[in-house]
Amino acid sequence: MKADETDRAAALAAVAWEPAALGQAMSALTAACGLASGAAASPGAPPASDPTAWIEAYAGCMGVEAEAVESSFADLPRAIASLGPSIVRVEQGYLAVTSTSGRGLSVLTPALTRARVPLETVRRALSAHLEDRPASHVDKWLAAARVSPRRAARARAELLAQLVADKPISGMWLLRADPGSSFRRLLSMRGVLRRGAVFLGAAALQIALGVFAWWLIGAGALDGDVQPGWLVAWVLLSLSGIFVQLFASWTGGLLTIDVAALLKQRLLCGALRLDPAAIRTRGSGALLAMVSESEAVETAGLGGALGAIVGVVQLASAAVVLAAGAGGGLHVALLVGWAFVVALLARRFARQRAAWTGERFAITSGFVENVVGHRTRVAQELPQLHHVEEDAVLERYHVASRAMDRVGDLLSSLPARGWLALGLIGLVPAVLGGVSVGPLVVATGGILQAQAAFAMLATSLGALLSAAVSWRSIARLFTAAADREPAGIPQAVLGRPATSDVILEARGVSFRYGEGGEPVLRDCGLVLSKGDRLLLEGRSGGGKSTLAGVLSGLHAPASGLVLLRGLDRRTLGGAAWRSRVASAPQFHDNHVLSGTLAFNLLMGRAWPASPEDRREAESVCRKLGLGPLLDRMPSGLDQVVGETGWQLSHGERSRLFLARALLQRADAVILDESFGALDPLTARECVGAVIERAPALVVIAHP
Repeated sequence: MKADETDRAAALAAVAWEPAALGQAMSALTAACGLASGAAASPGAPPASDPTAWIEAYAGCMGVEAEAVESSFADLPRAIASLGPSIVRVEQGYLAVTSTSGRGLSVLTPALTRARVPLETVRRALSAHLEDRPASHVDKWLAAARVSPRRAARARAELLAQLVADKPISGMWLLRADPGSSFRRLLSMRGVLRRGAVFLGAAALQIALGVFAWWLIGAGALDGDVQPGWLVAWVLLSLSGIFVQLFASWTGGLLTIDVAALLKQRLLCGALRLDPAAIRTRGSGALLAMVSESEAVETAGLGGALGAIVGVVQLASAAVVLAAGAGGGLHVALLVGWAFVVALLARRFARQRAAWTGERFAITSGFVENVVGHRTRVAQELPQLHHVEEDAVLERYHVASRAMDRVGDLLSSLPARGWLALGLIGLVPAVLGGVSVGPLVVATGGILQAQAAFAMLATSLGALLSAAVSWRSIARLFTAAADREPAGIPQAVLGRPATSDVILEARGVSFRYGEGGEPVLRDCGLVLSKGDRLLLEGRSGGGKSTLAGVLSGLHAPASGLVLLRGLDRRTLGGAAWRSRVASAPQFHDNHVLSGTLAFNLLMGRAWPASPEDRREAESVCRKLGLGPLLDRMPSGLDQVVGETGWQLSHGERSRLFLARALLQRADAVILDESFGALDPLTARECVGAVIERAPALVVIAHP
C-alpha cells in the first residue's frame, strides 16, 4: 500500500504546477480550453492557507469566472468526475484539469503537454488527510475481527467511507467563461453549434428518406411491377425515417435546453450589469414586463426557430421535387412567389404583434404603477376620473388584439391552403398539354410536400415572430452582459499598496446622467486619509449621493480622476474597488434580500461564512443596538428576513445596512443618510460604533 502511495505521489508531482506558477497554469489552462486569451501577467504565488480569493481575483483579471467547489467525502468521486476546466490543489502543487472522462482527468502539465491522471489518484490526494486519521483504528478493528486478507481491503475502504462520509473536502475551483463574452463562443464551448449541425443533418436525412421511399414505391406502381423487394425496401426506409425523426426530436430538445440555459445566464448577467441609472428610468411595470418577455423568447422563440429550420429544409426539398415534376420551372416559380407572399404576411403579423405588445406593456406598467400609488391616487384624483385612463388603454388593447388576430388567422391558414390551390392550378398547363402520369404524380407529391412545409412554417413563424418582437424588449439585457467593468491588473487587485495614508483622492471630478444631461458634479475634489471622519452636507439634489456613487465605484466620472491608494479604477478593477470602499446608499437604494440575517450581513465576505465571521457579525450587531432583535429571533443570525421572512422595522433595516458596510473590512466607508431613521440615542450609539470600526469615514447628511 505504501508503494502505491509513493507511485501516486510521483505521478502527481510529474504533472503538478508549483504554487508560484499557479498564475501561469491558469493562463495556459484558459487559453487551451478557449475560455480566454490567458494574457494576464502572473502576480506570484497564492497564499498557502486559502487561495480562493487569489484564484477568483486572478481569474477575473483574465476575463473568466472561478467558483470554489466543496464536496463531502461520499460525493467526492462524483464531484471529481464532473470537473471541467478547473484547478485542483494537491500536496504536490496544483493540477490544471482540462476535462474529465471515465478513464481519468486530462491535465495540462508545466511542459504544456496533456497527461491523464486516474480518478482514484486524485480522489486519494484530496481525501488522504481525512482517511489517514482513522485508518489506524480501522486496521485494529479488522485485525481484531480476523477479516481475511482477500476481504480486508474492501472492508477497510467501506469503514473509512462511513466514518468520514459527511466530512467536507475543498481544494477544487471550476473555471468558466464569462457569461458576457462572445455568445457564439459560449455556444461552441457548450457544443450547441455541433449539436445544431447534427439536428440539421438529421432533419434533412429524414426528409430525404421520405422522398426516396415514396419515389421507390411510386416508380414500381407506375410501371405496374411492384416487386416484394421494393416493398421491403420501402418499409425499411419508412422505419428508418421514423427513427431519424425521433433522433432529430431528441437532438432538438437537447439543443433547446442548452440554448435556453445559456440565454438565461446571459440575461441574468446583463440584468446585474445594467447601469443603475438606466434601471431608475424604468417603472416597475416595465421591468415586470421585461421578465415576462424573456420567458416568451425562451419558450416560443427556440421552438419556433427549430420548426422554421425544418420547414425551410422541407420547402427546399419540395422545390427539387417540383422541378422534376410536370410543372417544372413554372411550379418552382410559383413556389418562390408564394413564399414571398407568406414572407409579406409574416412581416405584417410582426408589425401587428409589436403594436399589440406595446399596448400590453402599457396595461402591465399602468396596473403595477396604479397599485403602488393607489392611496395617493384615491386621495388626489377625482372619483369620476379613476377609470378614464384604464378604459382608454383597454380600448386600444382591444383594437390591437383584433388586428393581430385577423392577421394571425391568415398566417396560420392561408400559406398551406393557398399553396395547395396555387399548386393545382399550376398543373393545368401540363394536363392540357397531355403530359404522362409519372410526371403528374411527381408534381403532385411535390405540391403536397410543399403544403406540409408551409403548414409547419405557418405554425413556427407565429411563435418565432412573437419571440422576435419580445426580443426587442430584452435586447438591452443581452447586450448589457458584454459591458464588463474593468478587470484590473493582477498585481494591483491581489495586493493592498499602502505607500501613504491617503486612501481616496478625487481631482476635478465631473459627472452627468445620460449623454445630454446637465452635469450633476463639476470639478469636485476630495482627499480622504486614514483616520479621517468627513461629514458632507448640502441641499437636496446637490449631488452628494452622486459623489458617493463615484467614490464607491458605482459610477464612472465623465472627467477627472479618482484614486484609491494611488490607483485608478481601471488599474484596480471594479470588483476590487468596491471591496475596498464600502458604501451604504440611501434607504431606497439599499435592500434586504430574502435570506438569513447572516447572509444579508456578510454579503461582502466569502460565503458560506466561517464561525469567526459569524461571531464578528453578531458583535457588530450588538454594538449597533441590534442585540434585542437577535435575542427575539428564534434562529438568531440564521433567521430568514426579507419580504418572505422576519419583517424588520425602518430603524432595524438602517442598522443592518450599517453593519453590512462595516463588516466588509473595507479601507473606506461611505454612509449616505444612514442615521436619518434612528432616534437620537440610538444614532449616537451607532455613530460611536462606526467611528470605532471604520478606517476612514465619509458621512452624508442634510444640514
